[in-house]
Amino acid sequence: MIRQILPAIWEPGRPSWSADGKTIVLAAFKPCSARYREGLSEILTVDVATSKTTYQPHAPHKSLGVRGDDGPVWSPDGTHLAYVFASRLWIVEVDPQGGFIGRPKVLNDEVTDAPSWGGDSNTLLYLSAGKLRLITLDGGPAKDISHGLKWANARPAGKTVVRAARLWDGLGTEARRDLDIVISSNRIVDILPLGQGPKDARLIEAKPGTMVIPGLVEMHAHRQMAGYAYGDREGRLWLSLGVTTTRSPGSPAYHMVEDREALDSGARIGPRYFATGEAIDGGRIYYNFMRPVTEPGQMALELERVTALNYDLIKAYVRLPLDAQRDLTTWAHARGLPVTSHYHYPALAFGLDGMEHMGATSRFGYSRTQSFLGASYQDVTALFAASGARRTPTLFSAAALYAQDRSLVEDPRIQALYPPWEYARLQARVEMTTKGDPGPALESLERNVTHLRAMLKAGGKVVTGTDSPIDFNGISLHMNLRAWCALA
Repeated sequence: MIRQILPAIWEPGRPSWSADGKTIVLAAFKPCSARYREGLSEILTVDVATSKTTYQPHAPHKSLGVRGDDGPVWSPDGTHLAYVFASRLWIVEVDPQGGFIGRPKVLNDEVTDAPSWGGDSNTLLYLSAGKLRLITLDGGPAKDISHGLKWANARPAGKTVVRAARLWDGLGTEARRDLDIVISSNRIVDILPLGQGPKDARLIEAKPGTMVIPGLVEMHAHRQMAGYAYGDREGRLWLSLGVTTTRSPGSPAYHMVEDREALDSGARIGPRYFATGEAIDGGRIYYNFMRPVTEPGQMALELERVTALNYDLIKAYVRLPLDAQRDLTTWAHARGLPVTSHYHYPALAFGLDGMEHMGATSRFGYSRTQSFLGASYQDVTALFAASGARRTPTLFSAAALYAQDRSLVEDPRIQALYPPWEYARLQARVEMTTKGDPGPALESLERNVTHLRAMLKAGGKVVTGTDSPIDFNGISLHMNLRAWCALA
């Protein structure tokens, strides 16, 4: 029998059972106030019989590690909980209901993720900078555990020729005609007149009436958020809509690595994937994959994970103190890594490489980039133009264009590859847009595009991204591009 014992809560962690089966423990979000959404990740115990819940922190006003993978986990004998705090592994002695009866104890001094217990309740296995490590409760030296997993980039043998009646290369307004596009080792190596490609190559004939274009780039996509529910459809959906590259500015780190390696090896079908792990945040967090960095020496541990897992960029989130963001940016640039965030000032003075959204979450009153009605002013334009930082606008108000054109919603690719519940959500969004007055949203959208056009004219850089699948996967990128074309 399935029985609900706890109402829905915001992005909880994985449940762990007590030895007697009477209590469940998990990491849960605890709001701090009604003014801002951020709060703390604390240990939540749930009595299975009564549904009574109890929050308990590691220490007052402190968050655990990420809620997705960092515990708490109950020892098989029911005497201890293990969890990650400040990027290290901790244990605490507990009563049968999960209440602390001792002081928490740190077991190691290395970056830690995803702890799990051995059956003897005396050993813990965890991830550290890409390695499996085993440690005993006495706090002795941890040791590596070999897993033998290997992978390699997929490199197709031979060459492929795409025969195109029309090609738009993105360098001008006119299409080129009757060409052979030669591909070798996953790269375009030549574009030749029709029929002059290598005769021994695999031939792909572009269908009559189609045009070959450069692949679209989705610069702001959280593949491991709502995209989990898409399963294998997610990558195929993006490819079907012309998206050949995606970039995530925040993902659960080891999930990101698994996805990236699966795509690069050819085991999974989808666009190439550039990404970072969890965003580096301050003392209060919101999403379950934010890294609260608050303790001395913790940032150095976090950056060990960045290096070991080969991040493509770093995301500094909205509660990270300014001096920490400055030092993080300096460290990243010394290693060739770009840094992005949600606000422009004073981050641009630190050398920030990009900002996500038009006016995203910011906890600095002087750092807003747009008004409530979507207007941005000359000072914002000038700062971005002078710094050279990229802007990823994620034009959410582009959904107002559904009232003018529903063709993408009715596209057979969307109908075939969207999960049924997500397609129903999309249809509901469209109905809400078409039945309401789209005027205010269209006016806000036009103000956004006016600002972006001014940025480009001043020499600034703007790249497309949509926050999918929070916004709708694949389709939102095309709606953003339509907004640019319709309102530019």
